[in-house]
Amino acid sequence: MLATVKNYDLICYQLRNNLYSQLDNPLKKDIDKLSKEITNILNSGKKIQSQSVDILAQIFNLRVKAIKWLSKDNNFNYLEMLSEVSNQIEEIGENKKMKILKDNILFALRCNRRVIESLFSAGEQSESMNIDFTQLPDISYQQFLASLAFAIPDDETAQKIADWTNASLHIEFVMLAADIIKDEKIKVSDKTINELSFLVADAAQEYFALATEFGILKTKANQKSFSNQLFDKNFVKEQKTLADIGIEDLALNFTN
Repeated sequence: MLATVKNYDLICYQLRNNLYSQLDNPLKKDIDKLSKEITNILNSGKKIQSQSVDILAQIFNLRVKAIKWLSKDNNFNYLEMLSEVSNQIEEIGENKKMKILKDNILFALRCNRRVIESLFSAGEQSESMNIDFTQLPDISYQQFLASLAFAIPDDETAQKIADWTNASLHIEFVMLAADIIKDEKIKVSDKTINELSFLVADAAQEYFALATEFGILKTKANQKSFSNQLFDKNFVKEQKTLADIGIEDLALNFTN
């Protein structure tokens, strides 16, 4: 069932492309709603980046639901190679008009793969990686940002983790947008394609740069330290507490 799942950062894209027929109806509705809203953005004629910020929360919230759904299968594996996704992105480039967008998405995928493989490789022996994701609470994007403010006393570090997450969400937004353009044969302007291309390249650079700054791509000691910081079981419990007591206003401390 899950042989096509490659990377938890790209779960929404993969559910739409590879696993849609197997989804529960609520997840199908969420995917359809997200696709419709991205289509509306593409057809709006307005600047892409300002609108994409508004949809990051929806992508994040769907990721949480998808992770829980996928984790019910024992074969769930975040670290399989991204060859299938890359091949699907290559198909986008069959339209010459989309070549620059295809190239920039592939660049983003290469950055993403290096970071994720390094992160999970560093933490594969760590107890903190043995999380039962089926027990993950339904954490919203706003609650996630609030949990950063609550759990990390250093505002600068918390903001950088928020920025890192947003960069990942922007990459997936562009991948979904490109896929919708291809599947539904939406006519978009060169300006829109260039905006999407810039957005994904910029997000990939920020994602990779922040991962390097965090130490994920450096020494094993640094990698393991940050892995623990992201996936510590106590941190998951703290997020559930935040969801229960409702302090989403803390999330206003972080900008997109």
